[in-house]
Amino acid sequence: MDGFVPPRGMRDFFPDDLLQRDRIFNTWMEAAHRHGFHRYEAPVVETFDLLARKAGEEVSRQIYDFEDKSNRRLALRPEVTPSFVRMVSARQGALSFPLKWTTIAQCFRYERMTKGRKREHYQWNLDIVGDATVFAESWILSAATTALRAMELSSADVLVRVNHRDLIAQVLTRLGVEAERHTDIFLIIDKRGKMPDSDLITMFTEKGFAASIAEELFALMDTGSLESVERFVGSESSATRDIAQLFAFAEALGFRDYLVFDPGIIRGLSYYTGIVFEAFDTQRRYRAIFGGGRYDRLFESMTGTARPAVGLGFGDVVIAEVLAERPGYTPAKPSVDVCVGVLGGDRMIEAAGLAHRLVEAGCRVETPPAFDKPGKFFSYANKVNARFAAFLGEDEIKDGAVALKDLVSGSQERVPVADAAAWVQARLKPVEG
Repeated sequence: MDGFVPPRGMRDFFPDDLLQRDRIFNTWMEAAHRHGFHRYEAPVVETFDLLARKAGEEVSRQIYDFEDKSNRRLALRPEVTPSFVRMVSARQGALSFPLKWTTIAQCFRYERMTKGRKREHYQWNLDIVGDATVFAESWILSAATTALRAMELSSADVLVRVNHRDLIAQVLTRLGVEAERHTDIFLIIDKRGKMPDSDLITMFTEKGFAASIAEELFALMDTGSLESVERFVGSESSATRDIAQLFAFAEALGFRDYLVFDPGIIRGLSYYTGIVFEAFDTQRRYRAIFGGGRYDRLFESMTGTARPAVGLGFGDVVIAEVLAERPGYTPAKPSVDVCVGVLGGDRMIEAAGLAHRLVEAGCRVETPPAFDKPGKFFSYANKVNARFAAFLGEDEIKDGAVALKDLVSGSQERVPVADAAAWVQARLKPVEG
């Protein structure tokens, strides 16, 4: 039935799905907090003008937009950076710079769906504003690689590919491309790896560029060598010095093994200005896991006030696929500390009293309906992944006691009801929120 499925490209999150998503979210935010980022949130709905202003033609076409009841043109955000710029600008007189902010934002784009791409996704954003040094890029990548390590993804699994847009701009200038046309080529080469080179060369010629420019550019990109690019442009530049400094900071911050130089990384959004990066699995089976870079001119173009800035976006769809397909991956399961059970519905009052004691003590408690046989209760307790089972039979109720079973070791002990919460707490690790 059409009315009973989500719109194409949208997702339901059932309880088990939400556990997987929350595990990713918690990993992200732990890495952000350990790196001193402060959390913010912005509305999912923004004015169309704000979102389209610097989104570029392709993203503007993908925006879900509509008119509200007052005929104002609004839209679901395709990314959160414009909202971030708006919020920082609104309080810029009261904020201390450099600032480090983070959020997990749901974003929407009406685009063709492929593996790793939905029409909505959640994205972890990290942004640093007010730091013009390469340390800002390094610190953001330190947070992202900290999250990768927490997900047990090493540099054998994921590599962060780094480039500098100014470096490619110098290459294009040497190839005879005017500076005002560089963005046209950036948008084309950002599609490399997603389309055959022959199609991209056709796009070059359709834009009025010679096919030889594309062929020479692609050949240089395929070397994957910073030295080759330096030789081509003829001298060391501030762009190559920035890249060298990034690698030095990465060494000091402990993630140098994740980094590789890749002249093919360009990032399609027009607001990027300096170092750019994208992370991919080493087998290149998936789309980019995360990406970002420096966008020093975006604040000035949107607000009139220049502020250096660096950002990173890390989506939930691709990383969930990467983790789910890893050998030995164990899906998260609902966590229950104690499952409380009784025989006979007339004894649910006693079960409620015990459950209340356990909840007040900070335990996560499951209270199913009464069972007619103890075996059925213990089977249910195992099914809901409870750590302990608390059973109240006729004898236990008469004696003011409860039978507590450790469902991991199988051991069982009879204790007074008044001591049940302390017994459980003594055997549990602290409950994690």
